Amino acid sequence: MFENSLRWLLPMLLLLALPAVAQQQPAAPKPTPTQQRSTPPRKPARRPVARPKTTKPTPKPVAPKLEHAVVISVSDTIKHRFVVPQVQMANAAVAARINLGLTDAALGEDLEDVPQPLTAQAAIDQAHVEFEAGKSGFTESRYEVLYNDHNLLSVECISEYLGAYPSTVRRHATFDLRTGRLLEVRDLVADTASLRQRWQESINRRVTEHLRTLPNEYPQLTTDSVMLADVKQRLYWNDSLKAVELLPEEPRFYDFALTPFGLMLYYDFGFPHVIQALQPELNYQFLYANLKPWLKPKGPLDF
Repeated sequence: MFENSLRWLLPMLLLLALPAVAQQQPAAPKPTPTQQRSTPPRKPARRPVARPKTTKPTPKPVAPKLEHAVVISVSDTIKHRFVVPQVQMANAAVAARINLGLTDAALGEDLEDVPQPLTAQAAIDQAHVEFEAGKSGFTESRYEVLYNDHNLLSVECISEYLGAYPSTVRRHATFDLRTGRLLEVRDLVADTASLRQRWQESINRRVTEHLRTLPNEYPQLTTDSVMLADVKQRLYWNDSLKAVELLPEEPRFYDFALTPFGLMLYYDFGFPHVIQALQPELNYQFLYANLKPWLKPKGPLDF
């Protein structure tokens, strides 16, 4: 009976041991050092990371440094009869150049003997010598600053004379404060032909209006046909055309100034002092906004 039971249990024990044996797999052989060097393990490819684009900030334009001059008055310390403008600036060489031009505009053209070198004090001393000696009717000088900004200085110099008739002479000088150079209209305006044409039109309008209102201010002209004809002739007036007849190159850009509003041009018909009151106003202003199409590119007025 015991033997019969053993025969039955032995097959059962074998069946229970088979799954454990099947689960024990032999371990994979380790690669040799040569195999490790020749066939390195592959790494998974990385997806490129999109980096945000960085833009450099645009540098802000640097505005040019705007110069203005400190204007002082130089005169004799007693009577202040002759006054000359002078400038003080950081650049001594530029200031010296401007001061020479200012002295010449204020006194240089009024002196019979111009001192050399032409300094403000030397010119004032010479003006006093000539005044005391009675050499000329030059009695007084003064000035007015018309513009002092945007690297530009414009000054009006006024000279007073006594003689058979008292008279006043006005001169103007405009300087580039960066260089000290005395400027001309062509340094400011590229299209001077268009400016001259516009100036001629302005002169014509002014003279036309002047002749229309003149008899109301001076009734003697209605009866004195000779004087009226003389006035018209001095104004280059053509009665047939009812217009001023100027030469093509006239008026010339001899005298000008700058103001906060525009370019000022001056045209003197040259009336003698005895009838100077019958002459129209001399100054003609052209606003900067209207001058813009004619200005010199990158010139002094290109601001």
